Amino acid sequence: MTPTRYTTQEQIEAMRQEILREKEKMAGISSGKTPAKSRLPQGRKALKTASGVIFLAVCLLLVWSIISIQITKGKGGIPNVLGFQVFAVESGSMEPTLKVGAVIVSRIPKDPGNLKVSEIVTFRTLSNAIVTHRIIEVVNNNGSKAYRTKGDNPINSPDQDLLTPNRVIGVFFAKIPLT
Repeated sequence: MTPTRYTTQEQIEAMRQEILREKEKMAGISSGKTPAKSRLPQGRKALKTASGVIFLAVCLLLVWSIISIQITKGKGGIPNVLGFQVFAVESGSMEPTLKVGAVIVSRIPKDPGNLKVSEIVTFRTLSNAIVTHRIIEVVNNNGSKAYRTKGDNPINSPDQDLLTPNRVIGVFFAKIPLT
């Protein structure tokens, strides 16, 4: 049989005081000091404020982007966000570089009249289709610059129509690895 243990009144009062101190500590009002939240170091306060501002800026950028894209699509244009556009590859003309279904990001060129051989460009054809091909030659076309383009697929021949700078929509920037 185990011996019976008795708790004295002093021990009970000491336990109550300890529990009360822990409750106050958890509530942040321990011995009249300010709550624990306001005792954050200055660096943590600044970091918390900065992260809140960055989060708000990202949210505003996303909302602005969605609204801008919808307005541009409604007008029949090609949407862009901060000068970048997204396109999906729909044919095999650029294989093996860009497979069918690949998603690419193009940037709007600063000077479409100053592109170089081997750059991949997205442009409008004379029939108003949007195509992504590689520049294989820079041509002087009646005193103005033009480009001969061709898909990377070995069975392709060069495009019949020369590409003029006014029809260039974007220059390849990156491939989004979805496929």
